[in-house]
Amino acid sequence: MTPKQASIAGPFARLFFRFNAIACWLFILFWPAMLLLDQVQQPWWGASLTILGFVAVMGLLGAWMWHEANLARDDTERLLRDGRDAIAEIIDLEVTDPGDGSHDVARLQLRISGDEVPEFQAFYRDDHDKKAFVVGARLKAVVDPSDNLFTLVVLKRR
Repeated sequence: MTPKQASIAGPFARLFFRFNAIACWLFILFWPAMLLLDQVQQPWWGASLTILGFVAVMGLLGAWMWHEANLARDDTERLLRDGRDAIAEIIDLEVTDPGDGSHDVARLQLRISGDEVPEFQAFYRDDHDKKAFVVGARLKAVVDPSDNLFTLVVLKRR
């Protein structure tokens, strides 16, 4: 079974994703509104292609955001319900600078195990934390041992 890094998000982040998805879908109406209000002059075929482009791009972008919100909700709830405490030891670390001024990205190779979690290896991607992410460091993890869904995010479980 292949381990999978969980998508974790709280209610506010999921609401933000859903709000942006709805905004994308509403933006599809922008060009038809501009045409109806005579703000744009375009032949019928050009307007049709433009509207189809809006539907394709903004529709897919909105669907992706909605899907990510659902995935984060499902993974978070599952780890809160079925997760087991484990320890993740960093056995390899690769840091990448995206080159756009944002945080460096760390790709961690982990060895994860715990009392109720059989040992497995996995990869984890996150913003690079120079103090916490060093080879040999041991971090807290939460794992669903049924299929090795895991996260290093601290979850407030019962």
